[in-house]
Amino acid sequence: MRGGLTTVMGVAARWRAWAALALSLSLAVAGGGCFTGESGETFYGRVVVPRAQEFRWSDGGLPRVFDPARAAAPPDTDAVRALYEGLTDYDPRTLLAVPAAAARWEASKDGDVWTFYLRDDSRWSNGESVTAEDYARSWRRTLRLGDAAPHAALLDNLVEKREGEAAAPPTRDRGAAGDDGNDADVPPQHDAEPVKTDEPKLAVEVVGERVLRVRLRRPDPNLPTLLAHPIFRPVHASTVETETPTVAPALSQPAPEKISAPHALVTNGAFRLGEANDERVVLERQPGYWDVQRVALERVRFVAARDTESSLAAYGAGEADAVTNANIEPAGLKVLASYQDFRRSTFGALTYYDFNSTRPPFDDVRVRQALALAIDRERLAEDTLGGATVPAEKFLPETGSKEQNDKDESLGYDPNRARRLLAEAGYPGGYGFPRVRLLVNRNDQHRQVAQEIQGMWHDTLGVETDIEMKGWDEYETRLRAGEYDVAKRGTLMQTTDEQANMLAMFAPDRFAFGAGVAPEVQPGAGVEGGERGASNALPEGATESVHATVPEILTESEALKNVTAIPIYFASSFALVKPYVRGFDANLLDAYSLKQVRIDTGWQPSKHDSAALAGSGR
Repeated sequence: MRGGLTTVMGVAARWRAWAALALSLSLAVAGGGCFTGESGETFYGRVVVPRAQEFRWSDGGLPRVFDPARAAAPPDTDAVRALYEGLTDYDPRTLLAVPAAAARWEASKDGDVWTFYLRDDSRWSNGESVTAEDYARSWRRTLRLGDAAPHAALLDNLVEKREGEAAAPPTRDRGAAGDDGNDADVPPQHDAEPVKTDEPKLAVEVVGERVLRVRLRRPDPNLPTLLAHPIFRPVHASTVETETPTVAPALSQPAPEKISAPHALVTNGAFRLGEANDERVVLERQPGYWDVQRVALERVRFVAARDTESSLAAYGAGEADAVTNANIEPAGLKVLASYQDFRRSTFGALTYYDFNSTRPPFDDVRVRQALALAIDRERLAEDTLGGATVPAEKFLPETGSKEQNDKDESLGYDPNRARRLLAEAGYPGGYGFPRVRLLVNRNDQHRQVAQEIQGMWHDTLGVETDIEMKGWDEYETRLRAGEYDVAKRGTLMQTTDEQANMLAMFAPDRFAFGAGVAPEVQPGAGVEGGERGASNALPEGATESVHATVPEILTESEALKNVTAIPIYFASSFALVKPYVRGFDANLLDAYSLKQVRIDTGWQPSKHDSAALAGSGR
């Protein structure tokens, strides 16, 4: 999972981390080599401009999995993006799909059949041509891996519809179609055995050596953006051939303390694996890459950092050019915010409250809307969460390609309208409204947010709420059994594809679809500490999930109109990036493109920084 500089430490470690951060900050400023601006802002630590095109990246540790199908989170997914190339890729600034191994593509009128045309000069690092069959074979392999491929659910729309498969029946709803939320909190199961029975088939056709046709179960106008995800990147045929009976050691999931990857790993991306051991991972520019002339970096060196303090220390000493995916408390983030090389952006990790719309009065869209409009998200973000989050009035963050500014298609704070809607539903002033059972997994931050929302519902609507905080196992069991009125959920967006995101949150069988797509997320986009579920099976004694009775939600507009759930906040992503680094652009997915990165070896500080530096005697 991407974390930027994240905020996820346990309570017991918070003061220690804050004290260590304050000490490291003071030492960095007091030490030589930092530039100080006229405004009082500084670059964090030493700024020593490299003379070579080598990018040193502290990304929360060293990559340990070099397999597109098995890579679950950074830094593994970051390495995969550099080593392998998909049919498409993201423009790192806009997140629009751009040509990669496929030079162009075309869609049928209905958007359910797509044809991709591969480049003639796309090559593997061993010199062989990249073919359409490489992609089809790799995707089939991902399906065979089953739960061992943590994001395999993203291939759902490419799987052939089975004979006799029927759509889910509609839910009962007095106002509009409703849904019961997403099991996106369930983390991936990395060490599960591949699925061996009832293997699904991909609706993918190799039309020619460099022509691939994809038939979708449901039309998707944004398929090229979905295919930019790392899981759709191919592995070489030799890798698959050696996967009997298990995955080849070159790409296997190693023990946590070990790295297993040969230098001769065959890849098709802008970089190849130069070195991989327990102390360092180095990527080197691939000379045979079709677009190598536009790749500025000669080398990418992942910096091994034991923890946040060592990561910051390496950056402050000028031994790292960028820091991402580190854990820092909100108090520390406020200190870092004064530095010119500190960056903050919205991250596509959403916390939301899910309705159990199978039971009254939550089967009434007016009730759901009233509860949503009574939440002051700005107050939550600034006061309760210390400014580390972004208020969410919709389910998807705004992007340059998505504009939904219609007031009716957002769930912003509107207490007067909330009271009117609740009265229309038959509960004026909350009179006669049953106590709300709000299910939250045990976590101090979630408790604080739940208590604030409990107060808002009481003060605005006269509605009383019972907060039920449970350990992860019981929390998960209650979610699956539908034993709640409202439940806290979280999703980590793997793509900008709207349909994939909506299904991850609101698929009828979201426990099967969402598993592995979205672990628990916190402000700052980190992985929550403490208990986490890991199984995709129903709890012992459970029968069928209540969620199987609700229809699919495929668009954000539909989710907003039906008030399927209540978006609460997006996480923020944070990074430290040296001023001489160019093209290291943050985005909603924190999907950095190393192809775009370069070192400005001629960088000089601004006039203000130069004057301050001269005045300091350095």
